[in-house]
Amino acid sequence: MIDKNAEKTISAIVAERRSTPRFASTPVEQTHLRQILTAGIESPSGYNLQPWRFVVVREAEQRRKLRAASHNQPKVEQASVIICALGDPEGWRAGDLEEMIRIGSEHGYVHPSKSGDTRTLISDYLGGHPNLPMWLNRQVMIALTTMMLQAEALGYDTALMEGFEENKIKQVIGAPERMVVVCLLAIGFCEGDDKRYGGRFPQEKVLFGERYGQSLDLKIG
Repeated sequence: MIDKNAEKTISAIVAERRSTPRFASTPVEQTHLRQILTAGIESPSGYNLQPWRFVVVREAEQRRKLRAASHNQPKVEQASVIICALGDPEGWRAGDLEEMIRIGSEHGYVHPSKSGDTRTLISDYLGGHPNLPMWLNRQVMIALTTMMLQAEALGYDTALMEGFEENKIKQVIGAPERMVVVCLLAIGFCEGDDKRYGGRFPQEKVLFGERYGQSLDLKIG
């Protein structure tokens, strides 16, 4: 049961969170869902371009269809909320760049006299990017992970899901062809036992100091 007077700390979430194997049918509160979504769209992104789009699926029939497009994984239909995270590889060409410059100038972030330089810089960078899908996935996952952490802080259980058929997901939610389906996020309450902790590699395997392969003189945990 959610404690309405306290949110979990980030330290507690990191230590305790597990990918939920099975969800109960208990709904996510409307005010909490709004808070979760707001946390995501307030996330940082490269050049503040915010190339993400999110489709929030709550209707039972839509979740049933998403399950069929996600290798028939039951949790897609069980969770009361599924967030489909999309990336728009052409958004910066289709108005996002101009909108970002306009909003930035209103907040004193981009001076109008430099908007031309901003357009050129970003257009050159993204127009010639050697791996735009990778760049796009990074931005979307920053926002979706923030949503996941906010949901966990509020007392909900979550599961990030990347097992799906992209074209079928896009058909279910009516996403434009140019969009990329990056990930799904299931939010709700765990039913039954939580997933067991799988352990992590020792720090000597993954942490280095100054150069790759060089020991880091720092004890973690």
